[in-house]
Amino acid sequence: MLHFSEIIEHWTGWCPRAQRVQAASGFDFLSGEASMTMKTQKSMKSRTKGIAVIVLVLAAALAGMKLEFDSMQSLDWFMNDPKALEGYQWLANNTESDATVMAWWDYADGIEKIGKRDVVISEASKGIKNTIAGYADPKKPWHKIEYALWYPFESEDKVGDVSDFFLSENATSAKEVAGKYKASYALVMSEDLGKYFSIVMASGGHFSDYVRIPTNQSFGTAGMRPYLKKDTVFTKMVNGDNIEGFTKAFDNDRIRIYKLD
Repeated sequence: MLHFSEIIEHWTGWCPRAQRVQAASGFDFLSGEASMTMKTQKSMKSRTKGIAVIVLVLAAALAGMKLEFDSMQSLDWFMNDPKALEGYQWLANNTESDATVMAWWDYADGIEKIGKRDVVISEASKGIKNTIAGYADPKKPWHKIEYALWYPFESEDKVGDVSDFFLSENATSAKEVAGKYKASYALVMSEDLGKYFSIVMASGGHFSDYVRIPTNQSFGTAGMRPYLKKDTVFTKMVNGDNIEGFTKAFDNDRIRIYKLD
């Protein structure tokens, strides 16, 4: 005996049971698609939150690094050195208001902010960045990131000119460089032989041309003088010598300031 559904299928070609199955299958497909969409949305939300957390952590890290970098550029180490402070104050009180000082870059803050005088260079160049104590600190490798982001490197040419001034072996060549920048004073510290390598490096020279390195012993700044190969403006100033073409204007055994005649 034929069922009612079979009679309908025979005459019309339409089967109610098949239609129900198709409807059910369509519902399952839509349900699965909706489920996948929800999973995708959750995944995207989770990923967005993760990116936001990473951005916040990086921002906090950069802010902390900037604070640390700014603290390294402070004047505290000048203010804690009474003799250095005395030298910078002497500049403010005893030199022309428009005077320019020839000095190595790391004394620029003291000269400018305490001595109220201009300097030829105020920072190191990229060519000698490895001689910057903060940059080269092996215990704090992130300092390299700080310097790359915020340090205002000086031009190679200007740092090279200051090096040439100090490496001059006579007043004539030194004055040629000083005249280029209208510098009328030069400043050094009594222990500055430790900076000699940086100065020679910035000039493009070879340290072995200026200092004989002993092979059988190590020596620090204090022991370097017997091994100097050349008398330069720099070594004479650091030693506190009288230099032809210059007048020693100030010397407290810590800071030495020379005036170009």
